[in-house]
Amino acid sequence: MNTFSIQNNEALLLEEKYQFLETASKTNTAGTIIGPLLTGALVFQDAPLDRLVIWLLIMAICVGFRAYMVFSKNQGQNLSTKKKIFNLTVGVFSVTACWGLGWLIVAPILPFNLQCLYLLMSSTAIFVGLYGYSIHRPTFLCFALPIFICQFIASLIPPLMFPWPILLGEFAFSIYAIKMASYFSNSWIKTVSLQIQNQSLNKALENERNTAIEANVAKSKFIATASHDLRQPLHAVNIYLDLFDLNKLPSKERVNFLQIRKSIQTLNSMFKSLLDLSKLDAGSADQLEKPFELLELVSFLSNTYTPIAKSKNLVLHFDFLNIGINGDKLLLQQLLGNLISNAIQYTATGSALVRFTSHNNCLQVMIEDTGCGINSDLLDKIFDEFFRVDGTRNMHDGLGLGLSIVKRLCKLSDTEISVKSTPGSGTTFSLQTRYPVFNLADGAEPFLKGASYKNTQQQDSLIEAKSIAVFEDDHTIFDAYKQALTQNGFAVLSLSEKSKELTNQLASINHIDCILSDYRLETTTGDLVIQQLRESFGIDIPAIIITADTSPQHIQLFKELNIEVLYKPIGYSEIVEAIKLLLNK
Repeated sequence: MNTFSIQNNEALLLEEKYQFLETASKTNTAGTIIGPLLTGALVFQDAPLDRLVIWLLIMAICVGFRAYMVFSKNQGQNLSTKKKIFNLTVGVFSVTACWGLGWLIVAPILPFNLQCLYLLMSSTAIFVGLYGYSIHRPTFLCFALPIFICQFIASLIPPLMFPWPILLGEFAFSIYAIKMASYFSNSWIKTVSLQIQNQSLNKALENERNTAIEANVAKSKFIATASHDLRQPLHAVNIYLDLFDLNKLPSKERVNFLQIRKSIQTLNSMFKSLLDLSKLDAGSADQLEKPFELLELVSFLSNTYTPIAKSKNLVLHFDFLNIGINGDKLLLQQLLGNLISNAIQYTATGSALVRFTSHNNCLQVMIEDTGCGINSDLLDKIFDEFFRVDGTRNMHDGLGLGLSIVKRLCKLSDTEISVKSTPGSGTTFSLQTRYPVFNLADGAEPFLKGASYKNTQQQDSLIEAKSIAVFEDDHTIFDAYKQALTQNGFAVLSLSEKSKELTNQLASINHIDCILSDYRLETTTGDLVIQQLRESFGIDIPAIIITADTSPQHIQLFKELNIEVLYKPIGYSEIVEAIKLLLNK
């Protein structure tokens, strides 16, 4: 603990002492009044009246002085804690000094029985104050010593006031009281010091937690802002690349063009990772658990990642028996896709194996590769954001977010993940999901059998004469959208984003089948335009927003408004496919 912390804790301890002493002093105020009055009432018949009156008057003055010091003097806001304790100690001393004075001017001339009574009353006063004042040694000594000293002076001056057994008892009581005060003081200080230290630690932990939260918010804000600013021009690049006709390019330029497209696809993949991270942090990742065949999942993964593996001369195996699964297929596609992609990236030669089994009637998956492997001291770090092993950076063209997304998806789906790795031999990831599996009935048709043909026919019929309202303030991009949509059989409506002009345009339009809008328009935002169109026609028109903004609040906003979202960068062919799927719902 540093010097500042120690000094700070001592100041807090002193403040706690004063609060305790003040409470005890206020509580004992009634006793300081009742004690002298009761003593005077019991001894006034046998005590000289003048001495008794003098003692009571001095006691009254001291009690009033004590009350002033405790209730009034210490209420000044400019007083330090040490000064307040000093004032309180002086007030306490004044009253107990009067009890000691009573031993010198009243007790010696009392009968033996009343002397014993006075001894009882003064001892009771000490006993009552023992608890309240012992936590601060100077205060307790100022409280107890005036009584003890005067008591011993009066008792030991010949002729002796009490026989030796009582004198011995007085001495034992005084030693016991001082010793008990010391014990209680040490115990109280240790207890309160621990409480103060715990409070300091809790406050430090809270500050660190708040700092971590602020840093995480700042990180998310930075990622969202940087992502947005970079996505805008990259989106335009994707649109322009889609306008090129490869067949019209010379062979040399075609090679260069394909290299450019490959680099752009890598950037698209990086932005997708950032988007996935933002969606998971926003808690807006959709979950849909329903029955599907394992063959569907394997077909998607094989069609997606086998070509990537072949491009590196790797073999991608899938070991499975077709079974039914009741779970979130899309989440599994994303989760396993990240792990398979990770295996391919870090494997230079050999193969990657994806094995599907069941354990406790739930789906179990293992992804094993023959790659470079991971050192054991790095296994706990591989799921951290942006972490990449130094020795493998030349094998990685991403941001180091794949396994961080995997970790979040495992938490979202309550999936247990473990990893084993041998440097130079490969890595194995094991997943134990909570998705139940079941055997497919003999002769049962696959869930997707014939679906592709039917969906294609249904989409083609839906596309006929469908009107798409497009809002895009970049004319070049708007022309690209219009060209792509028109080629696919859509009727494109160019509408104003300005509210009044839009209202006038809608007066001559019978219906709109779908809305395609950029989010940040010149004078408004896409969500407001979509809501205006929906209110004008009185129906929830299917709508798609294209945006570079991946902030969690906007992800949640689009979800609440039932608006499909496409994130830049994206090619117009993907936009067309998204519209077809939306109209087919």
